[in-house]
Amino acid sequence: MSGVLHNPHKRLAYNLTDVAVSVIMAIHNEAEYLEDSLSALRQMKASSSEFIAVLDRCSDNSKEIVLRYFPTAKMIEKKSLSWKNSIAENQQLGFLEAEGRVICIHDADIRSPPDFFNKLSAKLQGNVKSVSAEIQTYKKSSLTNLVFHYWEKTRKIAPLGKEPRGGVRLIDRNALEQVGGFKDVIAQDTQLDIDLRRLGYETKPCDDVICLHLRRITLRKTVNTQIISGKMRRQMGMPLWHVVGHSLIRLRPLVIYGYFRGDNERDVQRG
Repeated sequence: MSGVLHNPHKRLAYNLTDVAVSVIMAIHNEAEYLEDSLSALRQMKASSSEFIAVLDRCSDNSKEIVLRYFPTAKMIEKKSLSWKNSIAENQQLGFLEAEGRVICIHDADIRSPPDFFNKLSAKLQGNVKSVSAEIQTYKKSSLTNLVFHYWEKTRKIAPLGKEPRGGVRLIDRNALEQVGGFKDVIAQDTQLDIDLRRLGYETKPCDDVICLHLRRITLRKTVNTQIISGKMRRQMGMPLWHVVGHSLIRLRPLVIYGYFRGDNERDVQRG
């Protein structure tokens, strides 16, 4: 299927087919990384699966690369932005088309080990409705990546700032439907964890699945990431003391700046 879904905010009726897994990948000019990312996904072993690519205003050959690896992929070509937060909208667009009992979110610039699905799905049992892999910066992409790779280890000694990263995760489709899908917020993965826990479900990281973030990191991107992180914390209603503690322990001063720039908008748009 190819086309634009005109209403990404509608609810999706819970109506499953025999598809076990729906892999959703949001793509915005990711040709540089797609080969590495898709090669692992093609080796994913599941009883049945579908691949959904959300092409977000792409101007490169990302679509051709996807079809080379997944000729039967569902292609959603988004020409304009309807939500404030593009990644959240992309994932919701994919979810509206998904038919699987398990939703797999996989970023286009991440390389996963071939057995990532088996290890994650083994933990998606009982009351656990979302399982996320450990994401590490690929240190060979650039010198900045190398520095960032080792700086990331501060997450293990800074409980105030330790949070799961949602670049590769499995979600129980029924639970995702119950919370209304993905929401129009900066950190849609964090919001999903909050919503699931409010319903009494568990969300867990899976530290024995290591996925590599391939994108080259620049100083500008580092600055923007800190500011966005601060805005996200303001939007989620995190207390100032928590934000300051995170910033000081992990040497991220611009998180505080982003926090005060945030609009503290607690209302979010539901899928």
